[in-house]
Amino acid sequence: MKIRLLICLMILMSLGATNTNWASAQAQGQTPIHLKVNEHYVLYTYPASPFVDKKNRLLIPLQAAEDILGGKVTYNATSKTATVDLLGRNVTVTIGSPEISVNGEPVTMDTVPIMKSNAMFLPVSILLKDTDAKMEWDPKRELLSLKHDSFNESTVLMKFKGQDLAQVIDVNAFNLTSFDWDRKKGVLDIYATYESSLSPDFKQIDFNPLIVYSKGGHSVNPYSKFNMNYKVNITSHGNLIYTQNIDTTNADKDYIKYITSVGRLIQ
Repeated sequence: MKIRLLICLMILMSLGATNTNWASAQAQGQTPIHLKVNEHYVLYTYPASPFVDKKNRLLIPLQAAEDILGGKVTYNATSKTATVDLLGRNVTVTIGSPEISVNGEPVTMDTVPIMKSNAMFLPVSILLKDTDAKMEWDPKRELLSLKHDSFNESTVLMKFKGQDLAQVIDVNAFNLTSFDWDRKKGVLDIYATYESSLSPDFKQIDFNPLIVYSKGGHSVNPYSKFNMNYKVNITSHGNLIYTQNIDTTNADKDYIKYITSVGRLIQ
């Protein structure tokens, strides 16, 4: 009986530690990472990062459905209605309404699109339901993973594809959990975990953030030369911080629109 009780206590302590670490990250001002598209963790999407609403649904800005997922979007400011064509589905949504249209058929959601920072945010799952895209929700990390070959051909991820010259050993070596972006200093900190059995050399740790700007420019390490603009700090075994200096921008002229990152081990 004592052994069973001890095992139960150990399990509860383990779950508590996981939740405590997650809560601690948010308390320290870090922004949780909620979306992964193929190999890419999506950190930031203008005008705000993807977030989980009170109904436990992940919302993304309307424009990201086109730029990152490869859909075609239109928005009517008068009716506050948007239409998204993606993977053979036509979805029409209205801000504040659970009633939507999917290929002309009425559907009721359990949440609603909202207006945030002058942009529509809508549940990403409604765009991909009943398609051949794969969706996997990790409730413990509140991470939604989306997989479809066409996503890599989107406007944003294509920029990474064209520059990626890395020889990859493990495409999922690191789990990116949160980030902290100091806009004034131009410093991006990405927090990640990895399996305790892994002992990576810091030169093999590949986060390779892709920074996409509003005017179409982008910044990504093409692996053609050694990059002195980043450093890796292993805070404890299984936990690390990847820090990179990024170009500061003038919000009135050219601003950062997207930040994505991989979590790989390279040669």
